[in-house]
Amino acid sequence: MYLGIIEGYYGKPYTHRQRRMLLEELSQMDSPVYFYAPKDDPWHRILWREPYPAEEWRELAGCMGGATSFFFSVSPWQFQDGQWRMASDKLLRAEDSGAAGLGILFDDVPEESAGELARRQLEFAERALERTELPVVLCPSVYCTELMERYPGGGEYLQAWRECIPSGWSSFWTGPGVVSRELSSLGSAEELLGSPVVVWDNLHATDWCLRRIYLGGLSGRRPPGHSWLVNTSEVFPAALHSVMELRAAGGLPREWPAGLGEPSPGWQLMEEFHHDPWNPGETGGEILARLNEALDGPGTREATEWLQGAVADMDSFTRDLSVIEGGWQLLPVARDLFRTLSILLRALSSSDPRKTLHYLMEERLPYENPLAALASGFTDRRNP
Repeated sequence: MYLGIIEGYYGKPYTHRQRRMLLEELSQMDSPVYFYAPKDDPWHRILWREPYPAEEWRELAGCMGGATSFFFSVSPWQFQDGQWRMASDKLLRAEDSGAAGLGILFDDVPEESAGELARRQLEFAERALERTELPVVLCPSVYCTELMERYPGGGEYLQAWRECIPSGWSSFWTGPGVVSRELSSLGSAEELLGSPVVVWDNLHATDWCLRRIYLGGLSGRRPPGHSWLVNTSEVFPAALHSVMELRAAGGLPREWPAGLGEPSPGWQLMEEFHHDPWNPGETGGEILARLNEALDGPGTREATEWLQGAVADMDSFTRDLSVIEGGWQLLPVARDLFRTLSILLRALSSSDPRKTLHYLMEERLPYENPLAALASGFTDRRNP
């Protein structure tokens, strides 16, 4: 079984230095895996028919053959049936360079998910990979229960997939949803796919919510009896944090990566208020409850004192980000938390905290863009 991470997000791929740092952190685990599949590496997806430029390939090849098993993949965007040789050349080149496994990804394609599509995809993959002896993982176009129910022909697609996938190959599955609260019903997924499941876990992915990151722990999330790869954030410090949490979930001590600088109160605030897509951390939830109560009067002094300290901690944290790898990527998220805490502090210092908070967040300089405001139900806006 595989345990590791996927570089599989939409956004700027990691630099070679950043990828090497992640590989080094992963190498502390037992038989870790790094699955290479960044959507916006042009030679992985949009320009998959073209060979990698020499320098880009040199850097990628330098990641292969080390202590962390490096899986290489292509995503043959809008492929034609006879183009499998182009994919084969690229994949076999990776095998020759030391890749530990190969993959072909058919996710997020703008096509109808009927059975004929699955048959075309699997014929393409089988021909492209017929000469490899490495482990193979494929990603179907229908890769979770949510998409099976949403896409016309989703059930027909999976039926064709399980009938045609070669024996011994594995399939990615993200769980009940694209981003799953719980990684459940994986036995049923294996029946749907007709192959072993490799869980593609999007819990820490952030390419769908660019103003947030997710730093919650992963302990208790590892699905027993199944391979599990965590899709990390394009924000590099968050990705490094994910590897720390993955190591802890795998039974190793939760050791703070040197690449994140020193642990600080600012990091603790980020972990509490950027925990997972649905909830703050346990302490963050308690803090939110106290702040909400303080907006109506009780506990205002204690809440104000806490906010004063938190604002100072976040101010220090944002200044320190300039000296860590990829810190500039984290800066907008950290500044966002600093601003929100500052606005709450200003509101609690007023005679009518809730009215002031509404003014500062909704009227003076509206926090949401108009479409987000509409989607959230905040439709009664006035220009500041």
